[in-house]
Amino acid sequence: MNKPDKPLIYFFLIAFALAWTVMALPIAQNFGLLPDQLPFEILLILGSWMPNIAAFIVIGFIIKRKGGIKALLKGWMKWKMHPGWYLLALSPVLFGFVTIFIFQWIYGYSPSTELFADPVAFIGLLVLITITGAMGEELGWRGFALPGLQLRMNALSASILLGIIWALWHLPLWFAGLGFETIPFWAYMLIGVSFSILVTAACNSSGGSLLIATLFHLFLNVSVNMIENEAFSILATVFVIAAIIITAVFGPRKLSRVTKLPIDKEERAWIQSV
Repeated sequence: MNKPDKPLIYFFLIAFALAWTVMALPIAQNFGLLPDQLPFEILLILGSWMPNIAAFIVIGFIIKRKGGIKALLKGWMKWKMHPGWYLLALSPVLFGFVTIFIFQWIYGYSPSTELFADPVAFIGLLVLITITGAMGEELGWRGFALPGLQLRMNALSASILLGIIWALWHLPLWFAGLGFETIPFWAYMLIGVSFSILVTAACNSSGGSLLIATLFHLFLNVSVNMIENEAFSILATVFVIAAIIITAVFGPRKLSRVTKLPIDKEERAWIQSV
């Protein structure tokens, strides 16, 4: 096993173990093994933060990189980038509207959930999905795992692998009675892989900004809440087309026109030191 792989393996194992342990509770409740009074919202928030927590554990207790967690958190402070990347972060919402249009054109009725009809409910959802998946995951996935993967393979391959892992990490949701079981998992995985390619392009082009990754994740969650589950296959197709375009424009090696990937010498050294 090559040295750069070890911190990543630790990270993925811890992220899966912690999140799946938390999600075992609502799954047990769904199958009637536990009472119905479990605080699901709290469990959802807790479980969604496990990628970040896994990164903190690996950096602080396995790699023992002094100042590593602080350096990771600084990724949220990188906001100076071309405005076009902020617009691209909004693209999942556009994909949601495109999906609604295509579905209605094909089937004659709208799959829209009318997400924006109730402003109060929408703001509440926005807060929830911001503090869960958007903020809770990206320090781990894009802040810790992506740089390590890109030291081992090109940006496209790293994105595809990370997207598959990301989708599999969410698999317990299909057994928790939350409605995910009506979403084709293959479509969810295609969205995850395509989303991963888009976010890698944004991160590599913005100096490793985790703010842009968090915004991407936020608007991804908005897009999937815009449509009924029956339209997921169309949404997946739209995401795949967008990922193909980005790959064709920027190339698979870096998914960016930058001359150097945003992996500093210190980060490269500690990834390769274990």
